[in-house]
Amino acid sequence: MRFGAAEQVEGPAFHHATLKVPEPADGFLALPGWTKGQVWLNGFAVGRYWDRGPQRTLYAPAPVWRAGRNELVILELRPGERIELCDAPDLGPTD
Repeated sequence: MRFGAAEQVEGPAFHHATLKVPEPADGFLALPGWTKGQVWLNGFAVGRYWDRGPQRTLYAPAPVWRAGRNELVILELRPGERIELCDAPDLGPTD
């Protein structure tokens, strides 16, 4: 899949980002402001997300990461503003 220059889109679209990590380790991806979609990390399907929750992060296991540059592809219905890499899960309300 080829990605062009960043532009504002409405409706479903694929988005591309790169993340640099010094050493592969377990991590959790948070997509605040994003609504509903799927995430691939270095070609591996990390999972689906939905802003209705309850889960607020996706688990990205150490074997999927590479030291240095990592490719993130997101299929989103309505994109948010940022992607966060966290060291702990946010599973939402536990009640």
